[in-house]
Formats: sequence, structure tokens, C-alpha cells
Amino acid sequence: MKKKILFMAIAAALTLSACSGKSTPPNQKGNSDAVSTASTAEATTNSAMISSTTESNNSSEAASNTSTEEPSAEARYKQAYKEIIEADREKKASLAEEASYDELAECIDCYWLYDIDKDNIPELLIRYGDCEAAYHGKLYSYIDGEAKFIDDLSMGHTGFYAVPDENGILSYWGHMGYAECWKLTLNGTVLSSEELYSEDINEKMQAGEDVWYKASNEIVPGAYYLDSYDYNNTYPMEMYETITAYANGKEKSDSENYSFPDNNPDYYTDIMQKDVMVNAVALDQFMNTLGEVPFSKLFEENQIYDYAPGGLTPLKITYADLNADGIYECIFYLNEGNNPEDQYMDYSVILSLQSDTVYAYLNFCPYETSITEDGYFITESEEYASERYVKRVLYDREKCFIYSVPSED
Repeated sequence: MKKKILFMAIAAALTLSACSGKSTPPNQKGNSDAVSTASTAEATTNSAMISSTTESNNSSEAASNTSTEEPSAEARYKQAYKEIIEADREKKASLAEEASYDELAECIDCYWLYDIDKDNIPELLIRYGDCEAAYHGKLYSYIDGEAKFIDDLSMGHTGFYAVPDENGILSYWGHMGYAECWKLTLNGTVLSSEELYSEDINEKMQAGEDVWYKASNEIVPGAYYLDSYDYNNTYPMEMYETITAYANGKEKSDSENYSFPDNNPDYYTDIMQKDVMVNAVALDQFMNTLGEVPFSKLFEENQIYDYAPGGLTPLKITYADLNADGIYECIFYLNEGNNPEDQYMDYSVILSLQSDTVYAYLNFCPYETSITEDGYFITESEEYASERYVKRVLYDREKCFIYSVPSED
């Protein structure tokens, strides 16, 4: 039970903390008539001067040809959502160094993208606050060419789960032995909620039973955990169609033949031994982006993470094709105790060769129990979590993020 609690605290799925209090329905209604709009991308006009020469009189004429290209619906909703995120980011950046609790409670913390009403355009969920006691959120949808505010959401001690193939998203609250799961549905600008599950497991816990809340896919078949995204990173918006392609099974990493960069099985171990330069990039909001540094820099004190001890060494090195190009990436883990016999994973590093540069993607406190050869990070329910989680990594040089996909046992 201790490992389960630790995992969920980090993953922020069903977080347990020292705060107390009973949940409220996830959609706490504000002013339903209040609509905030984000500017849509305006059509751009390109003018080109076209010259025609008449040989008989040796004169030239200039004509202008103006073409207007309307941005696609995909580009418009992404731009609208980015503008909302950017405004919240600027608001947070403008705060004084010693901001008050109330000011911090209104600052953006992270966001989600998920198509609640299944109209092929995702909704935007933003979480505000800096701790579980302060977390609350807002829901936006892209309707009639505008990003519209739909409703306020309760987000303390809450994780969100996909509801495939039907209108809905799960809001799963868990705290101090109590749990509730609500299904939120969206019809136009109206958000509705239905309680699907509630439980008090305190008595079982006090009796020494190793219990946890009911798994989301036992409440709604096919439900799976949704990762939030760092508010400084809009790359998930750019790649939303790729995320959904993997989630819907339309795209898979199914290479049959894998090889190492330069067909050299020692390619990655040579990087480690020869202390080659790598471009170190934070894969989540906890780690640091170092830029181009010698490989050995990753293991020095306070480098990849503000509180990392020095002398870190690689352990549990494995290989997988994470970007479906048939070439292995290298994944290894770091343990703060620097004890090879202690396999606890404090950090992970992904090495990937792109063009002529080796990128090192840094991840805080990973909990996967296995990685498939075609790039799926799997956390089995038996050890760290109440249910099975499956994730992938998407990256392109300095751009990167982690996202969830459905779990298939």
C-alpha cells in the first residue's frame, strides 16, 4: 500500500495528501453565461507582384495578385487554445517573487487536451493552484470558431480518465480512503455530471487489507488515465492528432526489424564511456534542461534535477524503438543511493540520435515496470498502482512530452 500511495502522489491521479475534506461534484457551476473567447487565427494575405514584358514596345507592367488562404479548423482551435495558455503563463510570470497564497491559487499549473464530446476537436482543461488544497480548474471548448469558457471544475486530489467512443470524461477524486468517480458529458456549452462510483476503504485499510480504489476501467470499460501537460509546453497541442492516432489504434509502432544507430550495438555504451556531448532536455516539468553538455554532466550534483546528489551512475540499461523508425533508443535509470543492488528508479534518461546530435531526455521518478521493444512504457497494477498504465514518449529534438494510451492486457 505504501508504494501505491507514493505512485499516485507523483502521478497526481488519485493523490493522497495531508489535506482533508469531502469532494464536491466536479463541475462547480459558475456563471454559465460568461463566455471568454480567444482570438482565432486571422487569414493571412500574401501579395506578389507579377511582371509581364511586351517585346514590341519594350515596356513592363506590374500587377498584384492577392490570395487569401483560410486557416484550417485544426489550426484555428490550436491557436485559440495556445493564446489562453499564453495569457495564463504571462500572468504567472508577472507575479512578484513572494506572491501571496491567493495569487498562487489563481496561477496555471498544467493542462489537459481531450475530446469530451467526440466531435474530433479536443476540449482544453486547465488546472490552477500550487497544491492539492488549492487546485481548481476551467474547461474550454472550441465552438463556432471561438474558444469558449464552459464551466469551472473541481480538481483537488483528482485525476482525469478517457472515456473512449462516447461523450464523456471521468473525473476521479480520491483522498484519505474516500473516492468518487464522476462522468462529465458535454453537449454544446452545457456540462453535465453523473456519479458512477463512491467508496470508503478506511475500514479495510485499518484491518490491514491491501486495498485500493476501483480501477477506472472497471467503472467504465476501456477508460484509461490521461496525462497532464506542462503549461510551458504547447508541443502536445501541435501533435494532438498523433496522440489520438495512437489512442484510437490507427497508428502503431509495429516494426519487425530493429537496429542500432550506425548498425553499431555499442553505439550508446560508447557515448557513456567516451563522454560524448549530448543535448539534455527535460521531459517533464520537474527536470532541468541543460542543453549541450558532456554525458558525464548528467550524473553531477544538482544538474538534471535541482536536488539530485552527485555521483549518479546508470542502471538497468535497455533499448526500444520509441519513435517508430526502426532504430533503437537507449533507456536507463538513475538511483540516488548509487547502489547497483538498489533498483529503485529516481530518474530516467532516454538517449536518441537525431540528425547528428544525441538527445538525452530526462524524466523524474518513472514508474514503468517494463518497456516493450516498440516503445510502450507499461506500469503493471500489482506493484505501484491500482490499475495498469501504458504511456509513450513523443519528441522532436528539444520538443518532447509523455502521453497515455489505452491499456491492453
